Amino acid sequence: MNELAVLDLVLEEEMRRDERIVLLATSTPEPWRREFGPERIRTCPISEQAMTGMGVGAAMTGLRPVVDLNRASFTFLVMDQLANHAARLHYMSDGGYRVPMVVTSATRGRQQLGPQNEQCPYGVFMQLPGFRVVVPGSAEDACGLLRTAVREDGPTLFFVAPELARGVRLAAALAAEPIPFGRAATLSSGSDVTVVAIGGAVQVGVKAAALLASQGVSCDLIDPRTLVPLDVDTIARSVRRTGRLVFVDDGPRSGAPAQILSALHDVEGLAARLGGRVGFVCCPDVPVPSTPALEQHTWPLEQDVVDVALKLLKAV
Repeated sequence: MNELAVLDLVLEEEMRRDERIVLLATSTPEPWRREFGPERIRTCPISEQAMTGMGVGAAMTGLRPVVDLNRASFTFLVMDQLANHAARLHYMSDGGYRVPMVVTSATRGRQQLGPQNEQCPYGVFMQLPGFRVVVPGSAEDACGLLRTAVREDGPTLFFVAPELARGVRLAAALAAEPIPFGRAATLSSGSDVTVVAIGGAVQVGVKAAALLASQGVSCDLIDPRTLVPLDVDTIARSVRRTGRLVFVDDGPRSGAPAQILSALHDVEGLAARLGGRVGFVCCPDVPVPSTPALEQHTWPLEQDVVDVALKLLKAV
């Protein structure tokens, strides 16, 4: 089901733990169909709208559906089911209905799938109240966050970068305990600049932090892990100390980075502390090309992060 196969193992464990969890996907493992049966494993026709609508209805009856959309781009096909129903029913029913469903999908990968399939739309859903938006930066965190997601009572959008599958430590990932939503991970500590890296770009941030350290520049590297709820406090504390902020994301700067920056500007005194010392290393605001020669220019690179950080260090 998932491009990060270890998540399948976690979901399998969670399905054994809670019989209310059901899977709706266009492709399902045959061993699961044997173990859990057709009532809990639904192999669906390729109709994302039907799958998601079925998931909303199942959640309203007390089940806990996991709907696998495969590619994150396909969330745009089901905006009515998600934005107008899954995210709103609890509010519109005065708490009479809950929609404890998880929608999983893969974001950008180095697969040259073109502008319709290589997208990171999580910033869009940060603008739609009612969702929890999860974007893990490591396989271990993905496993812990998935355990939390299937146990939560509200709708969760779970975006996973295919890059997380590289170098996965299987035992550590499977052993990951549920991670509370809204708790960022600080991957390195420093006093010169704050780097906030999202999802698949976290490893770019890790490499950039090492390069900066070799030049005598220390940075706070923060992985938000969940964008809604967002751990504003952790990021704000770091920015108060460093006075400089760099966003790194596989998606466009007008997406999640812009949403996070907006939330930070609500923190008293933080905008003045930054004084304009904010940088972005993101995909340009263009459709992602399918041609490798062009696509390579849309990925955030660690040297770009280093260059932006050093530029901010020179700024008054």
